[in-house]
Amino acid sequence: MYPIKSCTASVFFLFGILQFGFGQQDYKGIILDKDTNEPIPFVNIGFPKKGVGTVSDEQGLFHLEFEANKFSPTDILQFSSLGYATINKTVSELNFSYNEYPKIYMVPEAEQLKEVVVTDAGLFETKDLIGYKNGGHQFYGYWKDNVALGGELATRIRIKKGLRKLDEFTFEVLGNTSDSVLVRINFYNTDGNDGFPGTNINTTGKNILHTIKSAPGVSRVDLSAYDLFVRNDFIVSLELLKVYGKSKIGLILAAANNRFTDSFKKYSSQDKWAIMKDAAMAYRLESTMYSKKQKKVSKRTSKKEVTSSISGYVFHGNIALSEVKVINLSNGTTVNTNEKGNYEIEADEGDMLQFVAQGMKKLTVVILEKKFINIRLERS
Repeated sequence: MYPIKSCTASVFFLFGILQFGFGQQDYKGIILDKDTNEPIPFVNIGFPKKGVGTVSDEQGLFHLEFEANKFSPTDILQFSSLGYATINKTVSELNFSYNEYPKIYMVPEAEQLKEVVVTDAGLFETKDLIGYKNGGHQFYGYWKDNVALGGELATRIRIKKGLRKLDEFTFEVLGNTSDSVLVRINFYNTDGNDGFPGTNINTTGKNILHTIKSAPGVSRVDLSAYDLFVRNDFIVSLELLKVYGKSKIGLILAAANNRFTDSFKKYSSQDKWAIMKDAAMAYRLESTMYSKKQKKVSKRTSKKEVTSSISGYVFHGNIALSEVKVINLSNGTTVNTNEKGNYEIEADEGDMLQFVAQGMKKLTVVILEKKFINIRLERS
């Protein structure tokens, strides 16, 4: 993934192909829970900070191709997963097998008592929307081709200091060429070196998984079951776990027009983080803020933000089309054109509108500055 700034100061984030040369070896295995003998899905496997890594699948199976001549016998291959003790193996310890999957056992970590976060029953609760809004069609993040599993795209969420619980995570999909994509949502403290992603905030031992479908639209992930509490800035990331279907990945996510925070990228499992300064993905979160004094809910913190509307007419040739479904893929609003082909729908700059009519090709447009847009549809 490479950050690129065009002459119009637009920002792109791009994940590119990881390629290897000759002399590849395929190290494979199955990862099991030492206590239950059950497979462990979505374990991060890789050579730390070397850009070679992968993730185990739902059955705990994995394949990791790497060029053995580029690694020394003492280089470390690391296995890590929420709720389990990390395993380190040197290259000389790896068991290569061509006809079976060698078993690798991970030991569950002893469950630790969670810090009692909210102890004062008299605290006031305020809903607060945090994060960054879609900056328009010229700002986006893009996963391209076969980026290695475990690659992550993260953004630092800057917040006002104070205790809050994270309730819902939202991001916007602008396009997806594959059937669907499975991602893991990770939350980190900023306690890594120089403010990079550090400790994982999720202490439940449960992965936060989400499947991104092929159609564009807003993805919402309920976080209520994970007890995610923060007091200061934190980092949220999407991690690639699996690509479904035969098509290569081509996943486009909305980014923000924001120069006051930073983003981070990781090409594969266990790879090192790289920073993209003054750039943000359009990651947003509903949160509950706790305070000793009751606070007024501002327009910024209200869940229903003030929105504008877009209107216009839909035609085929010179004929106005009624009953055309107009969908705002960014906020889920849907309306139909009237008998004169006219529509009006809630939408803000940067939102995506889709026009659907029987016998016509679907058309998707991105709202720029205009408030009145006429659409012409073609027959399918």
